[in-house]
Amino acid sequence: MAEKPAVETEKKETSPETVPQEEKTPEQLKQDKEQAQTQENGQAQTQENGQAQTQGSKPSQKPKRKHKKKHYALRIVIILAVLAAAFLCAHLSYFNVNGIAVIGNEEVSDEDIIKLSGIKTGESVFDVHPLLVQHDIKKNLYIEKVNVNRKPPDKVEIIVKERDMLAQFHKDEKFVITDSDGMVLDISKEAHKATLIEGLTVTAAEKKETIEIKEAWKLEKALDLMKTTEENDLYFKRIVFNGSKVDAYIYDNLKCSGKYDNLMSSITSGTLKKVIYDLYQKNIEKGTVNVYNNDYCFFTPN
Repeated sequence: MAEKPAVETEKKETSPETVPQEEKTPEQLKQDKEQAQTQENGQAQTQENGQAQTQGSKPSQKPKRKHKKKHYALRIVIILAVLAAAFLCAHLSYFNVNGIAVIGNEEVSDEDIIKLSGIKTGESVFDVHPLLVQHDIKKNLYIEKVNVNRKPPDKVEIIVKERDMLAQFHKDEKFVITDSDGMVLDISKEAHKATLIEGLTVTAAEKKETIEIKEAWKLEKALDLMKTTEENDLYFKRIVFNGSKVDAYIYDNLKCSGKYDNLMSSITSGTLKKVIYDLYQKNIEKGTVNVYNNDYCFFTPN
């Protein structure tokens, strides 16, 4: 009877350590094992990716820089090679200037224009700089506009537009040539292909400057008469101002004579042109076409 309490006390003291846990079924154990394996694999993959990024990012920058430097250097080499090849090709004898054409000039000779241009046969056509050549040619006051065109392989074309030499005046046994504004283009010992204006006194004349005439009003009238004549397709060889009267010579011995206003009116209306053309058709080169009011013209033979 005395042994029973001892057994019970022993059981009570050992019960907390010996209580068995809840047992899992085989399926649950399998699922736990798979879940644990999946977590381990995920962590391993994450570590591998992190290491790959850490290890791969640093070395990847150096090859890119090297590639860019090599690519940039290659471009420079190619450009230099192309430029060198272009330079050598441009200076082959095939591209040497072999002909210079001058177009549009009448007063200034081809030789003078080519000399002003500075272009020489034998030099490369690509060494001809159009803007510089144009600037040099326009140093001649007769030249108003210039266009220079290279015509590979070996030709250069120079197109010029000369200023209109409207009139020329006597001064100290020389001829002063002016344009339509009275600007002096040249002072020469020889006459040019421009209408000679007489009956005016030239007091001063310098190139690129307006001619100075003692009778200033006559200069204005003379230039207006010349412009009107040119606009109406007429040409006078010589115009003489004699008081209120003007003699305009078609030929040495054939002239139109009358007051300035009457002469201007007959030119503008076309009446004088018809009379002159009729005389030309009849081969008349001597006489006087008298110009009166209301565009009335009367011819008197010598």
